[in-house]
Amino acid sequence: MFETLSRGRRVTTSRSFLNSFLVIVGTLILLVLLFELLGWPFLKTPLTHLMEKQLERSVKIEGPFKIRLLGGIRAQAGSLWISAPQGFSEPHLVSAQEIELKLRYSDLWGIPPEDPYMIKGIQVGRLDARLARLENGDSTWQFSKEKHDAPRPFPIIQSLVVKHGTVNIDDVLTDAKLKIDFNTKEGAAQAQSTSEVKLDGHFRGQPMHGQLTTQGFLPIANQSKDSPPVSSTGWLEYGKVTLKFSGSVYDALGEQKIKGNLHISGSSLGQLGDLFNVTLPTTEAFTIDGDLNKNETGWGVKVTSAKVGRSQLSGDFHYDPRPEKATLNGELKGKRFILADLAPAFGNDPGSPDKDKVFPDKPLNFTSYNRMNANIGVDIDYVDLGKAFREPIAPLKANLNLNKNKLSLAKISAKTATGSLSGTISIDAHEQPATNLNVDQDKPHRPPEWAVDLVLKEIDLGKLIAVSPSREKQFEAGKTQEKSYISGKLNGEIAVKGIGESTSQLLSSLNGEASLHVVDGDISHLAMEGVGIDAAQALGIIIKGDANLPMECAVVNFKAKDGVAFSQLSLIDTPVTMLLLNGDIQLHQEQLNLKMRAYPKNFSPLTARSPILINGTFKHPSVGIKKAPIAARVIGGIGLAVINPFAAIIPFLDPGESDPMKIKECKATAEKIKQRVDESS
Repeated sequence: MFETLSRGRRVTTSRSFLNSFLVIVGTLILLVLLFELLGWPFLKTPLTHLMEKQLERSVKIEGPFKIRLLGGIRAQAGSLWISAPQGFSEPHLVSAQEIELKLRYSDLWGIPPEDPYMIKGIQVGRLDARLARLENGDSTWQFSKEKHDAPRPFPIIQSLVVKHGTVNIDDVLTDAKLKIDFNTKEGAAQAQSTSEVKLDGHFRGQPMHGQLTTQGFLPIANQSKDSPPVSSTGWLEYGKVTLKFSGSVYDALGEQKIKGNLHISGSSLGQLGDLFNVTLPTTEAFTIDGDLNKNETGWGVKVTSAKVGRSQLSGDFHYDPRPEKATLNGELKGKRFILADLAPAFGNDPGSPDKDKVFPDKPLNFTSYNRMNANIGVDIDYVDLGKAFREPIAPLKANLNLNKNKLSLAKISAKTATGSLSGTISIDAHEQPATNLNVDQDKPHRPPEWAVDLVLKEIDLGKLIAVSPSREKQFEAGKTQEKSYISGKLNGEIAVKGIGESTSQLLSSLNGEASLHVVDGDISHLAMEGVGIDAAQALGIIIKGDANLPMECAVVNFKAKDGVAFSQLSLIDTPVTMLLLNGDIQLHQEQLNLKMRAYPKNFSPLTARSPILINGTFKHPSVGIKKAPIAARVIGGIGLAVINPFAAIIPFLDPGESDPMKIKECKATAEKIKQRVDESS
């Protein structure tokens, strides 16, 4: 009996416990259902505190607030507000209204730290973000100054709808004040996924406007390497530069892949370089058509056609931003390059108020030299040197190198007028002070240093220089040829250095030497007699016709010191007349102070025997005759007027591939003049 009662009590107790458990479970289920129906409103406060702790910012979540936890996480909030950090005037970092978030539990649990979270969908009615950065580098999007391990990648969002969004950017370091408006409609429920982004404001001191339209933002943001590309079109205006893009974009938050066609036009390549923070020269107006390919290694640009002024170029380049200093490698090619199209790179401004100057004093932009390193091969078929030259450089091969603020055009190999030009041109810009950064103001500023080392060999002057009688024709072997005032094979060396921020400053500090000589040459008889002011001889030549005289010696040697170029030895010697040039050229003032004397070797009753003075400026030179005639009629008189060290030029007289006897005659002439000078002194 007792055992029966005990067994009954145990059964009753078990049933009571089971009933209590079922009641508790049922109550919990009812509570979960009730809270699910109500949207778990009491979770708003702990969720707010959790976000504040993680973001280290003030966070506000306003109602209506609801969270659904059954079958996945679905959250709704009337608004979400995240503050900007202290020290910023922005009202917030993010302010969003009408927010809906969908998550799957399977996409949240057990995800490795290196993998992104998956978000099923986000919908926002209105979004306003304020992105600001100060001069010291602090920004509103910087959540912690502590160093952490590599952060988890940005989440993959499968569906995103933003009815209207605005991002305001205020960045002191890049001088950017931009407003970006965007709206997106996409996902499985959308018949046509579209995204549109509009941009307005200014960037690096230039106005900027643009628009991008895609099939949808989310496929672009998808980080899957196998995700399909998204068709995209857009345009951007930066100052006077316009870019148009048509192609595909995908994996924007991962490897950031872009592929498509690019059309760019603008007033100068230099402004395009400012936009992308790369080094490009200041040029005439340009248009560029090519293919763009952006992947994990950087930017690849294949330029199929580039027109700069009247120049026609092409090229293949790769820009890698990953090293500590970005690198640009590639090859620049071209069918035709007009040297005048690069005139703005040297400060040449047609609208400059100083119209009396040939060389501008406008400071050049060297700050771009520290943006990157570059190694570009140059291979151009045809280089037009300008109206003063008949023949182009064809071809021009060189290596353009930019490393540690030093730009050099090295390994120059150029062919022109059956001759060649080789050497190196370099600019060492040193480290330029950075803008909008705290730099050492006590650090002395070092102006750029220039160096030119060129060697000229066997250049045919008759073919190179466009100096000839006005349409006078000479008939030889049944062919009509334009007659030149001067011809011969030009050889020599140019080695000069200078310091300066502008072309004018460079010339005013120039030091070095230019030594040129002509072999196998001839010169117009009429020109020689005209310079000698021999009226009788000139009249006779006009009557019977001009005929060139052989040049037994033709040498030009100038030595520059602190911006003043002195004539060491400049002469032209023919069987009938010797011309001697001496004086100096003030490069900074662009002032000519030269005197040319003619010493005829034959008798003429109408010879003035007065030196010709070449004065004035480069822009407005003046040529006149000295009123007091020189009585000397023989070559010995040269020694009374010239005190230059003629022997200094003799080592530079190289016959090249011409007849060595020609150079011996020139050396003999130089030695003869030196002897007369020694006797006179």
